[in-house]
Amino acid sequence: MSQTRERILAIARELFARHGYTGTTNADIARELGTTTAALYYHFSSKAAILDGLLAEPLAAYRRIIECLDTGPPAPAELLGAFIDLAADSRELAALIDRDPSVLAAIDERLPRTFEAMTEQVIAALAGPDADRGAILRAHAAFAAIKHATMAALALNHGTLDPADRAEILRTALGILQPTAAG
Repeated sequence: MSQTRERILAIARELFARHGYTGTTNADIARELGTTTAALYYHFSSKAAILDGLLAEPLAAYRRIIECLDTGPPAPAELLGAFIDLAADSRELAALIDRDPSVLAAIDERLPRTFEAMTEQVIAALAGPDADRGAILRAHAAFAAIKHATMAALALNHGTLDPADRAEILRTALGILQPTAAG
């Protein structure tokens, strides 16, 4: 990929995170790049094409997770580990994906099932067969914990995920899945 395309994606990522996808125009991106909107179109045909460029890696990871879910219930460690890696690899897009409904809609359009349906399937896999209410709640808690803990680890380590931190996050999330004795 050309250096200009990479710069466009970096600028778009920052502007989309700051102003949202819908709140950012191609003119805003071109202005930050120091070029014209027409020159921007040489590299990307539309703002949606820029978003596609930004989402390419996370979408590939989501597709791998969906394939894993579709081939049979994956082991919780494998599934949670995939989401830890996804959160670490797409950390700069996490806020955009979480806060901008149009970006989530774009993801839903590009996946074989909606993000919500995939999440339901993940929770079911984490909770296990014949899951009771407690197992479902623990699955939700473990799934939420990996994202937030991964973001915290990245912030503590200046944007990189230390292997020891990854192992601790996974160990903690797996522990959340385990029922506790009634006390």
